[in-house]
Amino acid sequence: MQFYTYQYLVENQAKFPYLRVVIITVLALSVLGLSVRYLRNKGEIKYKDLAVIAGTMLILFLALQFNDYTNFKTSVQQSGQQVELVKKIAHSLKVKPERLSVNQAQTGNGDLLIKSPKGYYRVLFSSDNSGYMLEKVELTAGKIEVKGD
Repeated sequence: MQFYTYQYLVENQAKFPYLRVVIITVLALSVLGLSVRYLRNKGEIKYKDLAVIAGTMLILFLALQFNDYTNFKTSVQQSGQQVELVKKIAHSLKVKPERLSVNQAQTGNGDLLIKSPKGYYRVLFSSDNSGYMLEKVELTAGKIEVKGD
C-alpha cells in the first residue's frame, strides 16, 4: 500500500508538462519558417508540403496539450482539496500536517486512509461531502510505502 506525505502533495500540485510546450513552439516556428521559404521560392513545392505536415503535427500537439491542460487543472484542483483536507484532519488529530500521510494523491477516489503518529484512520465522508468522520483502523497490508519521505 502506498501513502503520500503532506509535503509530496504540496510539491506535486504544480507540475506541468513543459516538454510539450517546447515541441509546440518548435513546430510553430517550423511552420512559419517553411511558409516563408515557400513564399520566397514559389516554384519549390517541397516547402509547402513540409509546412502542411508540420502544421498538421502542430494541430495534433495543440489538441493534446489542450486535453492535458484541462486534465491538469482538474488534477491541481483535486490535489488542492486533498491538501486542505489533510490540514483539517491534522487539526482534528492535533498534529502537524507534515506528520500525516494519505493513501491517495487526489480526492474522490474511494476510501481515504490516513497514516499518523497516533495510528491509521479511515475518513468517512457524509453523503454530501460537507463533513467527515475519522475511524481508527488496523491495517493488515504487508508492505507500506510512503512517497515523499
